[in-house]
Amino acid sequence: MNELLDLLFRVCVPLAFEAASVFLLGFALIPLLRAKKTGRMERRLGKRFAADGSEPSMGGVLMGLAFAVWYLPNCFAARLASTAVSQDSCGGLISAGVYALLIMLIGVYEDREKQFRGRPFALKPTLRLLAELMLSLTLLISISLFGGRDTAVMLPFRLGYLELGIFYYPLTAIIMTLAIHAFDLHFCAGSDQSKSVGGLNEVSGALTFITLALCCETAYSLAGSFLAVYAAACCTGMLMWTFPPAKLITGQSGAMLTGGLFAACVVLSKMELLFFTAALPQLISGAYVLICHLKKNKTDQPRSFSEKLRQAGLTDIRILLVSAVMSLVGGALSLLLALYAHSTRL
Repeated sequence: MNELLDLLFRVCVPLAFEAASVFLLGFALIPLLRAKKTGRMERRLGKRFAADGSEPSMGGVLMGLAFAVWYLPNCFAARLASTAVSQDSCGGLISAGVYALLIMLIGVYEDREKQFRGRPFALKPTLRLLAELMLSLTLLISISLFGGRDTAVMLPFRLGYLELGIFYYPLTAIIMTLAIHAFDLHFCAGSDQSKSVGGLNEVSGALTFITLALCCETAYSLAGSFLAVYAAACCTGMLMWTFPPAKLITGQSGAMLTGGLFAACVVLSKMELLFFTAALPQLISGAYVLICHLKKNKTDQPRSFSEKLRQAGLTDIRILLVSAVMSLVGGALSLLLALYAHSTRL
Protein backbone atom coordinates (compact mmCIF):
# COMPACT_ATOMS: atom_id res chain seq x y z
CA MET A 1 0.00 0.00 0.00
CA ASN A 2 2.81 2.41 0.86
CA GLU A 3 4.53 1.64 -2.45
CA LEU A 4 1.29 2.39 -4.31
CA LEU A 5 0.89 5.73 -2.54
CA ASP A 6 4.53 6.58 -3.25
CA LEU A 7 4.00 5.81 -6.94
CA LEU A 8 0.85 7.95 -6.96
CA PHE A 9 2.68 10.89 -5.38
CA ARG A 10 5.80 10.68 -7.54
CA VAL A 11 4.25 9.85 -10.92
CA CYS A 12 0.49 10.24 -11.29
CA VAL A 13 0.02 13.53 -9.44
CA PRO A 14 2.85 15.46 -11.20
CA LEU A 15 1.82 14.00 -14.56
CA ALA A 16 -1.80 15.08 -14.16
CA PHE A 17 -1.17 18.53 -12.71
CA GLU A 18 1.59 19.55 -15.11
CA ALA A 19 -0.26 18.25 -18.17
CA ALA A 20 -3.34 20.21 -17.08
CA SER A 21 -1.18 23.32 -16.57
CA VAL A 22 0.18 23.14 -20.12
CA PHE A 23 -3.35 22.86 -21.46
CA LEU A 24 -4.72 25.75 -19.38
CA LEU A 25 -1.76 28.02 -20.13
CA GLY A 26 -2.55 27.54 -23.80
CA PHE A 27 -5.76 29.58 -23.45
CA ALA A 28 -3.68 32.57 -22.31
CA LEU A 29 -0.54 32.23 -24.43
CA ILE A 30 -1.86 31.03 -27.80
CA PRO A 31 -3.79 34.29 -28.49
CA LEU A 32 -0.65 36.30 -27.64
CA LEU A 33 1.56 34.21 -29.94
CA ARG A 34 -1.07 34.31 -32.68
CA ALA A 35 -1.27 38.08 -32.40
CA LYS A 36 2.49 38.26 -32.91
CA LYS A 37 2.09 36.24 -36.10
CA THR A 38 -1.07 37.81 -37.56
CA GLY A 39 -0.91 41.32 -36.09
CA ARG A 40 -4.38 41.13 -34.55
CA MET A 41 -5.38 40.15 -31.04
CA GLU A 42 -8.22 37.64 -30.77
CA ARG A 43 -8.94 35.92 -27.49
CA ARG A 44 -11.23 33.33 -29.08
CA LEU A 45 -9.25 30.28 -30.20
CA GLY A 46 -11.95 28.95 -32.49
CA LYS A 47 -12.81 25.28 -32.99
CA ARG A 48 -10.13 22.99 -31.60
CA PHE A 49 -10.10 20.66 -34.61
CA ALA A 50 -10.28 23.28 -37.35
CA ALA A 51 -7.09 24.92 -38.67
CA ASP A 52 -7.27 28.37 -40.28
CA GLY A 53 -3.60 29.13 -40.99
CA SER A 54 -3.15 31.46 -38.02
CA GLU A 55 -1.59 28.78 -35.80
CA PRO A 56 1.55 30.27 -34.20
CA SER A 57 4.89 28.64 -33.47
CA MET A 58 7.02 28.82 -30.31
CA GLY A 59 5.07 26.15 -28.42
CA GLY A 60 8.17 25.44 -26.34
CA VAL A 61 7.40 28.57 -24.31
CA LEU A 62 4.17 26.96 -23.14
CA MET A 63 5.96 23.72 -22.25
CA GLY A 64 8.86 25.50 -20.57
CA LEU A 65 6.65 27.66 -18.35
CA ALA A 66 4.64 24.70 -17.07
CA PHE A 67 7.80 22.65 -16.56
CA ALA A 68 9.55 25.40 -14.60
CA VAL A 69 6.48 26.06 -12.42
CA TRP A 70 6.08 22.42 -11.40
CA TYR A 71 9.51 20.82 -11.66
CA LEU A 72 11.84 23.27 -9.92
CA PRO A 73 9.72 23.78 -6.76
CA ASN A 74 9.13 20.04 -6.49
CA CYS A 75 12.89 19.42 -6.53
CA PHE A 76 13.13 21.44 -3.32
CA ALA A 77 9.95 19.84 -1.94
CA ALA A 78 11.36 16.35 -2.50
CA ARG A 79 14.51 17.35 -0.67
CA LEU A 80 12.66 18.86 2.30
CA ALA A 81 10.30 15.91 2.52
CA SER A 82 13.23 13.48 2.66
CA THR A 83 11.62 11.24 0.06
CA ALA A 84 13.46 8.54 -1.87
CA VAL A 85 14.13 11.01 -4.67
CA SER A 86 15.98 13.35 -2.31
CA GLN A 87 18.69 10.74 -1.82
CA ASP A 88 19.96 11.80 -5.21
CA SER A 89 21.53 15.21 -5.49
CA CYS A 90 18.94 17.99 -5.48
CA GLY A 91 21.55 20.23 -7.06
CA GLY A 92 21.97 17.83 -9.96
CA LEU A 93 18.22 17.72 -10.55
CA ILE A 94 17.95 21.50 -10.57
CA SER A 95 20.97 21.79 -12.87
CA ALA A 96 19.32 19.37 -15.30
CA GLY A 97 16.10 21.40 -15.34
CA VAL A 98 17.91 24.72 -15.84
CA TYR A 99 19.99 23.14 -18.62
CA ALA A 100 16.87 22.05 -20.53
CA LEU A 101 15.31 25.51 -20.16
CA LEU A 102 18.46 27.21 -21.44
CA ILE A 103 18.49 24.86 -24.45
CA MET A 104 14.85 25.83 -25.00
CA LEU A 105 15.79 29.54 -25.05
CA ILE A 106 18.07 28.88 -28.03
CA GLY A 107 15.03 27.41 -29.77
CA VAL A 108 12.88 30.39 -28.76
CA TYR A 109 15.36 32.72 -30.44
CA GLU A 110 15.37 30.49 -33.54
CA ASP A 111 11.56 30.53 -33.67
CA ARG A 112 11.37 34.28 -33.28
CA GLU A 113 13.86 35.03 -36.03
CA LYS A 114 12.58 32.40 -38.49
CA GLN A 115 8.84 32.44 -37.98
CA PHE A 116 8.14 36.02 -36.93
CA ARG A 117 10.93 37.90 -38.72
CA GLY A 118 11.24 35.73 -41.83
CA ARG A 119 14.99 35.09 -41.57
CA PRO A 120 16.43 31.81 -42.93
CA PHE A 121 18.28 31.17 -39.70
CA ALA A 122 18.92 32.92 -36.39
CA LEU A 123 22.19 31.73 -34.96
CA LYS A 124 24.94 30.53 -37.25
CA PRO A 125 25.01 26.71 -37.13
CA THR A 126 28.54 26.67 -35.72
CA LEU A 127 27.65 29.14 -32.97
CA ARG A 128 24.52 27.21 -32.07
CA LEU A 129 26.44 23.92 -31.89
CA LEU A 130 29.05 25.54 -29.69
CA ALA A 131 26.41 26.98 -27.34
CA GLU A 132 24.69 23.61 -26.96
CA LEU A 133 28.00 21.85 -26.45
CA MET A 134 29.09 24.30 -23.75
CA LEU A 135 25.76 24.01 -21.95
CA SER A 136 25.98 20.20 -22.06
CA LEU A 137 29.52 20.26 -20.74
CA THR A 138 28.47 22.62 -17.94
CA LEU A 139 25.65 20.28 -16.92
CA LEU A 140 28.01 17.30 -16.74
CA ILE A 141 30.48 19.22 -14.60
CA SER A 142 27.74 20.52 -12.29
CA ILE A 143 26.31 17.00 -11.80
CA SER A 144 29.82 15.83 -11.00
CA LEU A 145 30.24 18.57 -8.41
CA PHE A 146 26.86 17.95 -6.79
CA GLY A 147 26.67 14.17 -6.94
CA GLY A 148 30.15 12.75 -7.52
CA ARG A 149 29.58 11.73 -11.13
CA ASP A 150 31.01 8.33 -12.08
CA THR A 151 32.95 8.57 -15.36
CA ALA A 152 32.67 4.83 -16.09
CA VAL A 153 30.32 3.94 -18.96
CA MET A 154 28.38 0.68 -19.04
CA LEU A 155 29.14 -1.53 -22.06
CA PRO A 156 26.73 -4.02 -23.65
CA PHE A 157 27.09 -7.82 -23.96
CA ARG A 158 28.37 -8.19 -20.38
CA LEU A 159 31.61 -6.40 -21.19
CA GLY A 160 31.43 -4.53 -17.90
CA TYR A 161 32.30 -0.84 -17.60
CA LEU A 162 34.76 1.37 -19.45
CA GLU A 163 36.44 4.06 -17.39
CA LEU A 164 36.75 7.18 -19.57
CA GLY A 165 38.15 9.50 -16.93
CA ILE A 166 38.34 13.11 -18.04
CA PHE A 167 37.37 12.14 -21.61
CA TYR A 168 33.88 11.26 -20.37
CA TYR A 169 32.87 14.92 -20.26
CA PRO A 170 33.64 16.06 -23.85
CA LEU A 171 32.49 12.77 -25.41
CA THR A 172 29.17 12.74 -23.54
CA ALA A 173 28.63 16.46 -24.24
CA ILE A 174 29.02 15.79 -27.97
CA ILE A 175 26.48 12.94 -27.83
CA MET A 176 24.07 15.15 -25.88
CA THR A 177 24.36 17.87 -28.53
CA LEU A 178 23.72 15.37 -31.32
CA ALA A 179 20.69 14.06 -29.44
CA ILE A 180 19.22 17.58 -29.21
CA HIS A 181 19.66 18.00 -32.96
CA ALA A 182 18.03 14.62 -33.59
CA PHE A 183 14.91 15.81 -31.72
CA ASP A 184 14.99 19.08 -33.69
CA LEU A 185 15.23 17.25 -37.03
CA HIS A 186 12.51 14.83 -35.98
CA PHE A 187 10.18 17.80 -35.56
CA CYS A 188 11.15 19.68 -38.74
CA ALA A 189 14.24 19.53 -40.92
CA GLY A 190 13.69 22.82 -42.77
CA SER A 191 12.73 26.37 -41.89
CA ASP A 192 9.08 25.93 -42.97
CA GLN A 193 7.47 24.60 -39.81
CA SER A 194 4.04 24.46 -41.44
CA LYS A 195 5.22 21.21 -43.07
CA SER A 196 5.80 19.60 -39.68
CA VAL A 197 3.44 16.90 -38.42
CA GLY A 198 1.33 18.16 -35.54
CA GLY A 199 1.92 16.24 -32.33
CA LEU A 200 4.91 14.30 -33.68
CA ASN A 201 7.36 15.75 -31.16
CA GLU A 202 4.89 15.22 -28.32
CA VAL A 203 3.78 11.65 -29.11
CA SER A 204 7.31 10.29 -29.57
CA GLY A 205 8.60 12.47 -26.71
CA ALA A 206 5.96 11.32 -24.21
CA LEU A 207 6.58 7.64 -25.02
CA THR A 208 10.34 8.19 -24.83
CA PHE A 209 10.12 9.79 -21.38
CA ILE A 210 7.73 7.16 -20.05
CA THR A 211 10.25 4.58 -21.22
CA LEU A 212 13.06 6.46 -19.50
CA ALA A 213 11.08 6.67 -16.26
CA LEU A 214 10.48 2.90 -16.30
CA CYS A 215 14.15 2.24 -17.11
CA CYS A 216 15.33 4.47 -14.29
CA GLU A 217 12.94 2.85 -11.81
CA THR A 218 14.20 -0.59 -12.90
CA ALA A 219 17.83 0.39 -12.43
CA TYR A 220 17.14 2.36 -9.21
CA SER A 221 18.16 5.66 -10.79
CA LEU A 222 15.55 7.80 -9.06
CA ALA A 223 16.89 11.17 -10.20
CA GLY A 224 16.45 10.22 -13.85
CA SER A 225 12.95 8.90 -13.14
CA PHE A 226 12.00 12.12 -11.33
CA LEU A 227 12.97 14.29 -14.31
CA ALA A 228 11.47 11.91 -16.89
CA VAL A 229 8.02 12.06 -15.26
CA TYR A 230 7.87 15.86 -15.52
CA ALA A 231 9.19 15.74 -19.09
CA ALA A 232 6.48 13.22 -20.06
CA ALA A 233 3.85 15.50 -18.50
CA CYS A 234 5.09 18.43 -20.63
CA CYS A 235 4.69 16.43 -23.84
CA THR A 236 1.31 15.00 -22.81
CA GLY A 237 -0.13 18.42 -21.99
CA MET A 238 1.25 19.96 -25.18
CA LEU A 239 -0.31 17.18 -27.27
CA MET A 240 -3.73 18.59 -26.41
CA TRP A 241 -2.85 21.63 -28.53
CA THR A 242 -0.61 20.12 -31.22
CA PHE A 243 -2.59 17.00 -32.16
CA PRO A 244 -3.59 17.47 -35.81
CA PRO A 245 -5.04 19.78 -36.85
CA ALA A 246 -2.82 21.75 -34.45
CA LYS A 247 -3.81 25.02 -32.82
CA LEU A 248 -0.17 25.63 -31.83
CA ILE A 249 3.05 24.56 -33.56
CA THR A 250 5.68 23.06 -31.28
CA GLY A 251 8.47 25.04 -32.90
CA GLN A 252 12.18 24.55 -32.44
CA SER A 253 11.74 25.79 -28.90
CA GLY A 254 9.57 22.78 -28.05
CA ALA A 255 11.72 20.32 -29.96
CA MET A 256 14.92 21.57 -28.33
CA LEU A 257 13.35 21.58 -24.87
CA THR A 258 12.32 17.96 -25.41
CA GLY A 259 15.81 17.10 -26.67
CA GLY A 260 17.45 18.84 -23.73
CA LEU A 261 15.23 17.02 -21.26
CA PHE A 262 16.05 13.71 -22.95
CA ALA A 263 19.80 14.34 -22.78
CA ALA A 264 19.58 15.33 -19.11
CA CYS A 265 17.45 12.28 -18.24
CA VAL A 266 19.91 9.87 -19.83
CA VAL A 267 22.85 11.47 -18.03
CA LEU A 268 21.03 11.29 -14.68
CA SER A 269 20.10 7.66 -15.36
CA LYS A 270 23.80 6.68 -15.54
CA MET A 271 22.94 4.46 -18.52
CA GLU A 272 24.48 6.30 -21.46
CA LEU A 273 23.59 3.50 -23.88
CA LEU A 274 19.99 4.80 -23.68
CA PHE A 275 21.09 7.58 -26.04
CA PHE A 276 21.02 4.93 -28.79
CA THR A 277 17.83 3.04 -27.88
CA ALA A 278 15.30 5.22 -26.01
CA ALA A 279 14.81 7.83 -28.77
CA LEU A 280 14.58 5.50 -31.76
CA PRO A 281 12.27 7.61 -34.02
CA GLN A 282 14.35 10.74 -33.36
CA LEU A 283 17.54 8.81 -34.13
CA ILE A 284 16.08 7.49 -37.39
CA SER A 285 14.95 10.99 -38.40
CA GLY A 286 18.39 12.45 -37.73
CA ALA A 287 20.11 9.66 -39.66
CA TYR A 288 17.72 10.11 -42.60
CA VAL A 289 18.39 13.87 -42.82
CA LEU A 290 22.14 13.19 -42.67
CA ILE A 291 21.91 10.68 -45.52
CA CYS A 292 19.87 13.13 -47.60
CA HIS A 293 22.43 15.83 -46.91
CA LEU A 294 25.25 13.58 -48.12
CA LYS A 295 23.29 12.93 -51.35
CA LYS A 296 23.37 16.58 -52.43
CA ASN A 297 22.61 15.74 -56.05
CA LYS A 298 19.17 14.37 -55.07
CA THR A 299 17.41 17.75 -54.98
CA ASP A 300 13.95 16.12 -55.00
CA GLN A 301 14.59 14.31 -51.73
CA PRO A 302 12.21 15.23 -48.88
CA ARG A 303 13.82 17.29 -46.15
CA SER A 304 12.69 15.10 -43.25
CA PHE A 305 11.65 11.53 -42.53
CA SER A 306 8.05 12.62 -41.88
CA GLU A 307 7.95 14.25 -45.34
CA LYS A 308 9.19 10.98 -46.80
CA LEU A 309 6.31 9.17 -45.12
CA ARG A 310 3.89 11.79 -46.47
CA GLN A 311 5.21 11.18 -49.98
CA ALA A 312 4.52 7.49 -49.41
CA GLY A 313 0.86 8.40 -48.90
CA LEU A 314 0.60 8.32 -45.11
CA THR A 315 -1.67 10.79 -43.34
CA ASP A 316 -0.46 12.73 -40.30
CA ILE A 317 -2.34 10.38 -37.95
CA ARG A 318 -0.65 7.35 -39.49
CA ILE A 319 2.73 9.06 -39.25
CA LEU A 320 2.07 9.54 -35.53
CA LEU A 321 1.24 5.84 -35.25
CA VAL A 322 4.47 4.88 -37.05
CA SER A 323 6.45 7.10 -34.69
CA ALA A 324 4.65 5.59 -31.69
CA VAL A 325 5.48 2.06 -32.84
CA MET A 326 9.14 2.99 -33.28
CA SER A 327 9.13 4.55 -29.81
CA LEU A 328 7.69 1.36 -28.34
CA VAL A 329 10.33 -0.76 -30.07
CA GLY A 330 13.02 1.54 -28.72
CA GLY A 331 11.33 1.37 -25.33
CA ALA A 332 11.47 -2.43 -25.31
CA LEU A 333 15.19 -2.34 -26.13
CA SER A 334 15.73 0.26 -23.41
CA LEU A 335 13.96 -1.83 -20.78
CA LEU A 336 16.18 -4.80 -21.65
CA LEU A 337 19.15 -2.50 -21.23
CA ALA A 338 17.83 -1.31 -17.85
CA LEU A 339 17.42 -4.91 -16.67
CA TYR A 340 20.97 -5.58 -17.74
CA ALA A 341 22.17 -2.48 -15.86
CA HIS A 342 20.24 -3.64 -12.78
CA SER A 343 21.94 -7.04 -12.89
CA THR A 344 25.40 -5.50 -13.18
CA ARG A 345 24.80 -3.27 -10.15
CA LEU A 346 23.66 -6.08 -7.84
